[in-house]
Amino acid sequence: MFPGKATLLLLFVASSTVQGGLLDLFNTTSDNNLAQVMDTVFEMSRNEFGSLIDGRSNIPVEVEVTFWCGNGASPTLKQTYLYDQDLASKIDVSKPMVIITHGWTDNVNKTWVQETAKNVIKYQGSNVCAVDWNHLAKYRYYVSAIENVPKVSGYVTLFVAFLRDSGIPLDRVTLVGHSLGAQISGQVGYNYRGQIGAIFGLDPAGPLFTAPTDRGLAYRLDASDAKYVQMILTSRGQCGVMTGDGHENFYPNGGFSPQTNCIVPLTSDAEFADQSVCSHLHATELFKFSLVPTIVFKSTKCDDLVSYLGNLCIFNRTNRLGAASDRSGGNFYLITSPFSPYNV
Repeated sequence: MFPGKATLLLLFVASSTVQGGLLDLFNTTSDNNLAQVMDTVFEMSRNEFGSLIDGRSNIPVEVEVTFWCGNGASPTLKQTYLYDQDLASKIDVSKPMVIITHGWTDNVNKTWVQETAKNVIKYQGSNVCAVDWNHLAKYRYYVSAIENVPKVSGYVTLFVAFLRDSGIPLDRVTLVGHSLGAQISGQVGYNYRGQIGAIFGLDPAGPLFTAPTDRGLAYRLDASDAKYVQMILTSRGQCGVMTGDGHENFYPNGGFSPQTNCIVPLTSDAEFADQSVCSHLHATELFKFSLVPTIVFKSTKCDDLVSYLGNLCIFNRTNRLGAASDRSGGNFYLITSPFSPYNV
């Protein structure tokens, strides 16, 4: 049975009343403490991320960051260089470009990145490039968020300029980023003063961007960074931002952890960490599937979760989460299934 609003209400109440352990630490008012909480969450979760790196990188950013591009004529992603003389064999400059940027502790070979790239090529017919900054993304959260994200966004900005100069206008460029990758995308958009065509922020990282204080529009994704900005929030107030700041903001299951496919009994901090990380990553799955025309995440425009749960928005207009949105603007709520591909 698919979850309904009653189930979602129970999840919302439960997530609002759970206390103790790691959850309480997310309320810290110190940058360093919040960064340490993020380190602890990812180290305690059962994942394939490996160990975090201490210290700082002295390796040039052009070595640390690579681009992997393809299109319908050449769907296998090939390494593409800044000022690549062989660009024509990897992309078609007559078509739009989608640039995917992974998040903290992630890499370009992860399933969600590869499958999203394939879906972009198959269903949208666009070029696609994936940004691999995996080594810089393995540092502890403070260094990754404060020092490495600006390095990566600066280099991606140069790559976008190369694409523009090669024949792809900025308004035909779409950026897709998860976690810190969403904030990288926002910084790139800021560097171009909002001239980028679209940005999809998949659960943009909240700690050290909007919490404990707002670092400002130059550092975090917001609606001024592109002609159209969509945010999909799945771990509000934990790994992700608390409130969407795009032209459209989608809140699956209220946007809070646990998402319906991530529910586990909370008997330890490790299980809380698993649940939080799973919910944070869930935005990538929803976006990936939203590229498939037959998979529809029907969403209802509503001012807030309480109104949505109280059936106060049932006559409001609907929209589709992800790439198929009508881009008419607003906040949208929806319920998802715990089973892949998660639409109901």
